[in-house]
Amino acid sequence: MKGPVSLTLNEAGYVVGQSRATINRAVDQGVIKAKLLGRGKAQVRGVGGAELRFLAIAAQIGKDFTPAARRKIYEAVRRAPPQTSRLDLGVLEIKLTDIDRTIDERLKRLESVKALIDETAPEPVLRGTDIPVHVVAALARGQSISEIVEDYPALTARQVEAAMEYAKVYPRTGRPLPTRSLKRMLGDLAAAGVWDLESDPAPSEPRLIALI
Repeated sequence: MKGPVSLTLNEAGYVVGQSRATINRAVDQGVIKAKLLGRGKAQVRGVGGAELRFLAIAAQIGKDFTPAARRKIYEAVRRAPPQTSRLDLGVLEIKLTDIDRTIDERLKRLESVKALIDETAPEPVLRGTDIPVHVVAALARGQSISEIVEDYPALTARQVEAAMEYAKVYPRTGRPLPTRSLKRMLGDLAAAGVWDLESDPAPSEPRLIALI
């Protein structure tokens, strides 16, 4: 890996292709060690480079090794200097260069996603717009990327994809957001005969509460 890293469990999960729950369980069970990272006013669990290496290895070997073997691999990874290219564990040889290459590629991918997000706003927005990231990510659960771009011409397909990936790593808490844009919700209501778009065109602000 290129330099030291400190990632939250969500970030680590994105990099190694495992869920946060899986990594959190590994910490709770003492399989790997975690540290506390400051994120805003909160402290969250995080992992470093050795843990990332081990998690990437564990994702590849699945359940092929016993808990004792996994602990042995983890301790060997922890003892290995960052520049180590391979581990020799008796009959087992692990090529860390391949593991590190995959980790570096995913870290680079995460940075490219975050580069498209403005995190300085009260809530993250897509850079160059005032469109909240999590609003776009929620719409992606009910609409295609091309439909979202049609509804929000200021966005590109790449920005929509970035919003989807960002929201997976940094999920929003609170009430679920709509999975359909106002324009398409009104279209759905018109198709169902609930709303007459010709006599009562779509409002500039949501007024759907009157229909609930």
